[in-house]
Amino acid sequence: MEPWTKKYQPKKAEELVGQKNVYEKVRSYVQQFKGKKPLLLAGQPGVGKTTVAYVAAAELDLELLEINASDTRNKKSIELLIGAAAKQQSLFFKGRIILVDEVDGVSGVKDRGGVVTLVKLIKESGHPMIFIANDIENKKLKPLRKVCEVVQVEAPAVNDVVAFLEYVAKQEGVVVTKDTCTAIVRRNAGDIRASLNDLQSLGQDIDVSLLGEREHVEEMQHALLRVFKTTSADVALPAFDNVSENVDKILLWIDENLPREYTKAKDLERGLDALAEADKFFGRIRRWQYYRFYVYIYNLLSAGIALAKDEKYPGMTKYVETKRLLKIWIYNQKNFKRKRLAEQLAPQLHTSSKRVQQEILPFLKLLYKHNPAVLENYDLDEDAIAWLAK
Repeated sequence: MEPWTKKYQPKKAEELVGQKNVYEKVRSYVQQFKGKKPLLLAGQPGVGKTTVAYVAAAELDLELLEINASDTRNKKSIELLIGAAAKQQSLFFKGRIILVDEVDGVSGVKDRGGVVTLVKLIKESGHPMIFIANDIENKKLKPLRKVCEVVQVEAPAVNDVVAFLEYVAKQEGVVVTKDTCTAIVRRNAGDIRASLNDLQSLGQDIDVSLLGEREHVEEMQHALLRVFKTTSADVALPAFDNVSENVDKILLWIDENLPREYTKAKDLERGLDALAEADKFFGRIRRWQYYRFYVYIYNLLSAGIALAKDEKYPGMTKYVETKRLLKIWIYNQKNFKRKRLAEQLAPQLHTSSKRVQQEILPFLKLLYKHNPAVLENYDLDEDAIAWLAK
């Protein structure tokens, strides 16, 4: 089945949902880009940043070359791929727009020089360049912000997205109420892509009224009850729709309580498999910003966990909040100075703070005890030096 996000992707300006002003800015820049600053479109995922660029290219009959910055993270690959695209002519002898998506993906320590290289390529480019970022406040994007016109792309109005969902539902023959569409949009904070994925995941055979109203926040214990005490996917799927906790917290809640509920080894094994798959998808979202995976995560954490057992377990189990978050907080407090020292050393050693913590600090601590002068080459504050001296 074709994803609805692809099937209903706007092809014309009038099909855009709530981003007409951003579209006009993009169109105006592309038509008169010489001597102007490139555009840096910033905003939360799923609000139409990339789509606006594609629609502008289609309307102006231009080739659009999209490059994902997360796949070209270092200086060398940026120069080879983006640099070549910026200087070469279009294969179809048409004008070209260069779209660099997820540009905040080049801002890590190991990508030192990546953003600076992008700034250099802007000056050499013979084509209009548009950059896309989610985390515009990342301080390492500062050089790029200076040479670009930052356009903040806000989430479209709820009513606009609701009307769009109603249109799609009608085209697909899905019977859905306006209240349900509103609940979907609010749950996804205006993310059009995620809202459309949710609508498609409901399908034809599920009672969409189970989504309920966003204003009614269910307790996590009640949500877990709906998952653990059913073998019906229809009952389990909407279990977390009105829960205010984020996905990472839901993962921890299930991890804590799954062994309490599923006492049979085979049921527990299948449940943990579903939990592990959900965690894999969550890792891909954090690493590559593949936000469309959220729909799979919620399906695994609800129906996946519910259907892992052969039959419902009798009796009531008291579901408790995970203690892992408290342990993580205590650990972070204990290692705050160590982390801060690693962050100070990482840029000076041209590596990541994680590698400094794991591989370099133990040796540096030992060296300092024998020869304190070893730190004279590094710019460290008094707290950092005191930690090494302990």
